[in-house]
Amino acid sequence: MPAWVPQRGIGWDMKKIFANLEEYLCTMLLSIMTIVVFYQVFCRFVIKAALPWSEELSIYILAWVTFLGASIGVKRGSHIGVEAVIVLFPKKIQRYFVLLSYIFCTVFFVIIVYYGLLIVQKQIITGQVSPAMRIPMYYAYLSVPVGSILIVIRFVQKFIAELKTKDKSEPSDLNTLGGHNK
Repeated sequence: MPAWVPQRGIGWDMKKIFANLEEYLCTMLLSIMTIVVFYQVFCRFVIKAALPWSEELSIYILAWVTFLGASIGVKRGSHIGVEAVIVLFPKKIQRYFVLLSYIFCTVFFVIIVYYGLLIVQKQIITGQVSPAMRIPMYYAYLSVPVGSILIVIRFVQKFIAELKTKDKSEPSDLNTLGGHNK
């Protein structure tokens, strides 16, 4: 097969899955949450019987979607950032601010991963279960370290991409925590 023909194999599929992992998970979880909430409304107002577990499940799914969505925001550069001071500096210096912001954010989320894992460990040790569904609470609390690990990965990817930019004098993403990508 000629070199210019794109190869589709396990490696390509795995790269595509990892590149869009958060989107796939968020889509699946939001779909489940929507179905559960609609079913709860149907049961409550049509059948006149409430489901005891639907609200609890929706809250746990929302926690997962929040952290996975934050990772998507980092990947797409869509988080709010303040660039009022950074734009006062020369383009070359702006790039260093972008890199520095990626480092700070990575360190912050590594700390969140650490403390999130401590909380999950405590939940596992205590064996706490949810009131309605009777599932281990650490399933819900795992959203914090897992989502934060994905955020760390995305910030490291952005840091590496910024280092690889051809024009070293201008940052590829001026808005350090998101905003517009150039």
